[in-house]
Amino acid sequence: MTVITTQRLILRPWDEVDAPALFPLASDPAVGPAAGWPAHASEEESLGVIRDVLRVPGSFAVCLRDAGPAGEPAGTLVGAMALKDADASAYVTGADERELGYWIGRPFWGRGYAPEAARALMGHARRTLGIRTVWLGYYVGNRKSARVQDKLGFRYVRTERGVAVPLLGEVRDEVVNRLDLAGGPADVCGEDSAEGVTAVVPAGDGDVSCTAAADASVERALAVLAAQPDPARFLSIIEPLRLGRVTVRAVGEDLGVLVRFKRNGAYFAAPVDDVAARIMAGLVPDRALVSMPDDRYLPIFLDGADEAEVDPGRYELWVYEGASSPVATGAVALPEGFTIAPLGTDAADVVDAHYNLLSRSGIEDHLARGWIRGGFAADGALVGFIGEHDEASMGMLEVFPEARRHGFAQALEEALIGELLATARTPYCHVAPDNEASRALQAKLGLRRVDTVQCWFGMPERHA
Repeated sequence: MTVITTQRLILRPWDEVDAPALFPLASDPAVGPAAGWPAHASEEESLGVIRDVLRVPGSFAVCLRDAGPAGEPAGTLVGAMALKDADASAYVTGADERELGYWIGRPFWGRGYAPEAARALMGHARRTLGIRTVWLGYYVGNRKSARVQDKLGFRYVRTERGVAVPLLGEVRDEVVNRLDLAGGPADVCGEDSAEGVTAVVPAGDGDVSCTAAADASVERALAVLAAQPDPARFLSIIEPLRLGRVTVRAVGEDLGVLVRFKRNGAYFAAPVDDVAARIMAGLVPDRALVSMPDDRYLPIFLDGADEAEVDPGRYELWVYEGASSPVATGAVALPEGFTIAPLGTDAADVVDAHYNLLSRSGIEDHLARGWIRGGFAADGALVGFIGEHDEASMGMLEVFPEARRHGFAQALEEALIGELLATARTPYCHVAPDNEASRALQAKLGLRRVDTVQCWFGMPERHA
């Protein structure tokens, strides 16, 4: 008999005496239907499920190892977990593959039991059975499963459209994910923990942790975006990908691209359709900052929340597509003696006094990274500054009041365009639709307005 222990849990084979504990959890309509099976109607039905479904190799009752935080006694049943072979899975094709299935009872949601148990079970399967690949499927809209697979490091493979759910008599869309377990020195990305998990992708927050896997994800994401009509619409994702500022959370030709910024935790999403948007919305945590190059998917992400309360920001996207800077082409001329140079952290007070769209700590961080350039007149006086944001867009353009009307705003942006071009970057910026002065400046410098609306919003609190 196989028994697996973790810090808080015990995974053990099912027994018929578990029926009284199983029924209260499995009769909850919030549990079974989300996984594709109807809520149990009686304790007798739960007993039959144990006999006919759960008492098979690779299937485990998940129980508390010690007393729970709400006073539950040690041994309390909290859910179920299994690794299914090819006979029970539509995705498994080899002897070294399994499909992960699980559910956790509602009283135990939010405690992290599912990922903890899954890590232990997958680690055990890798060591004792030589399992190298684990598949995981969940139905679109099941946000809890989406978050679990993301925490475990599963990578998006495809979406199966119109999948029959025979036990419920329904047709749903199913997200198929895959995790390649570390199988030896050539592909180990970490060491087994006491619970026995290590995999290609999971880091502390689910970010890609193996260089090869990360590089492959980045290249695939860039290819997916390059294949879209007018890839400039996705510069807010493309440029950070090239600069290594984001991790790829999901990518696929039938999905699009979802990335997470390493510095501030913001998510940038580029779904290809409504189903893809629902999948991505399930991967983004509540209260996270989100940006998309298309506001038509906003209602899906808001999930019934009042848009007026969320108050999303909408911006135009302008891109400079010339091979040479505006000065080099003769389109504009810099003021005589004008120069720009990165400002140091000692300029934090000056920047903070003139720019209120970034916190003091954010300003200090940008300065430390060399992301804010100061503009200097011929006499060496600082006349303003311009910077770049996490998404590598130009912004933060400020000219001090006493230096205005001398062409310094134009000079600051033109000089930054030249710097970006010199490092093979694509200069672009976001502009508020009502900022006529900035719109006129972009047009004068030769930037093209891209046919898109960059939408920014905070993910609402969801309770389902």
